[in-house]
Amino acid sequence: MAGHSTWKTLKAKRLLETETEEHPEYTRAIRDMALGDRLREVRVARNLTQAEVAKRAGISQPALSRIELGGGVPTLEMLDRIGRAIGVRFTISVGDDQAEQIDLLAGWPNEASGSTTPSARTHKEW
Repeated sequence: MAGHSTWKTLKAKRLLETETEEHPEYTRAIRDMALGDRLREVRVARNLTQAEVAKRAGISQPALSRIELGGGVPTLEMLDRIGRAIGVRFTISVGDDQAEQIDLLAGWPNEASGSTTPSARTHKEW
């Protein structure tokens, strides 16, 4: 839309005007919205409706819509169910970007194959 500022532009402008630090809630809200956006992108790329994914995941369509809009943060269990419903395995990184990366779930059984080796698992990173 011409003449409309993006959220990032508006946020940066406001932070410069008031000379304040970014509030942690903004960071969380941006993260939650980005997660929802990415879930929606993956679902749409696979030509699935919210109703189809919600039914497969065992949740309501409004609950999935809320997650996709950044209004609800899914638990790891919920992300697992949504991933299975969409047909992907999500990889999510949390913590310091510069720190050593450790896969806490390495070796976790892959229910489809029964394998516990990380090399036997399929990761689709976003």
